[in-house]
Amino acid sequence: MSIALIAWAIKSEEITLVKRSLTFGVILCIMDLVVELVGTSIGKWEYLNSSYFISERVPIELLPIFFSLGLLLTFVHYGMSRLQWNISLDAVFAFMVFAGITVYILRTMSSERVTLLMISVPLGLWGLTQIHNEKMRALSLLLASFIAIADYLVEIVIINGGNYAYAGGFRPETPLTYAMVTLAIFGALERYWGTTDTEVDSEE
Repeated sequence: MSIALIAWAIKSEEITLVKRSLTFGVILCIMDLVVELVGTSIGKWEYLNSSYFISERVPIELLPIFFSLGLLLTFVHYGMSRLQWNISLDAVFAFMVFAGITVYILRTMSSERVTLLMISVPLGLWGLTQIHNEKMRALSLLLASFIAIADYLVEIVIINGGNYAYAGGFRPETPLTYAMVTLAIFGALERYWGTTDTEVDSEE
């Protein structure tokens, strides 16, 4: 498929698209290689079968797979930028939240490991899109980061003190969930009760 896409782009004289797709293919390939080398070296996961292993840990076939993924995503972005179709951003976020809630319920019913990130991340992203003033976006992200760090430190101290514990162990997604919820709340405040960019600029 990658060869077909490149051939089409060359035939269509989309040379910039060819260069961009090859660049992002290489970038994603290198990023995956670094992640794989680190992850396998510290024992987070392992691969058992391959015709050739890089550093005796990473299957060689992963490189062309992620190169092709980067190239394909570049072409998908190209196609999306030319798509004549209006879609509601709120509807997309509503679908993401609904999907997250559905997966959460299904996994809970089957006693599988669950995480609120499937719900909180779409809400946090929605909140960020509601903050149109650049200064408020920066401040909101900064505060959300501080809240995540503070929660992480407090949780570690309390857990190490033996006051309480999580059934599945403490996981980093807990403070990240708080950060996403913060962004969602700030987004709702900005959308329904926030000041406009003109009012913010006039106050400065």
